[in-house]
Amino acid sequence: AAEGPWAADIEQARSEWASNEFVQSVLADSAISEAELQDMRQRVLSCLTDKGVTGASYGPSGTLSVPDQPVGSSISEEQQEEFIHACSIDAGEPIIEALEFDMRVNPDHRDINELYTQCLIRNKAVEPSFTVQEFTRARESETPLESALPFIDPSQGPDIWQRCVEDPSK
Repeated sequence: AAEGPWAADIEQARSEWASNEFVQSVLADSAISEAELQDMRQRVLSCLTDKGVTGASYGPSGTLSVPDQPVGSSISEEQQEEFIHACSIDAGEPIIEALEFDMRVNPDHRDINELYTQCLIRNKAVEPSFTVQEFTRARESETPLESALPFIDPSQGPDIWQRCVEDPSK
């Protein structure tokens, strides 16, 4: 059985991805290593190549980019999207990426709203008196957070918020 703060999430992932041997092997030790993340990405790229999609790559932030296929390619844009989706699922990308990110930026499995609030305060985007409750209300409002949050400097706030979303531990 999985152990640690993320045990329940890992068990749920194992159950939801029971038929995917690769996901099972990655989650077997209740952790996702950098090597496993790279292996998963390589599986996506190999799968795309096997289907005839050329030039796909992962950027430094882990985002998949697939250029337009060469003129004369028999692969339509719609097929390309289907292939990307199928290869991503085959490699377990949705669950592996999500769990790896969550476990890396929030190892103790704390309330993510608390982590975001602390990040905003630490990076001086909002006043130190800003509370988790205020942040949660802003998130639950229908307003985009860029305009719902009481930034000290509206020209800097949205950029700081974006960095907090990418990694609230920084």
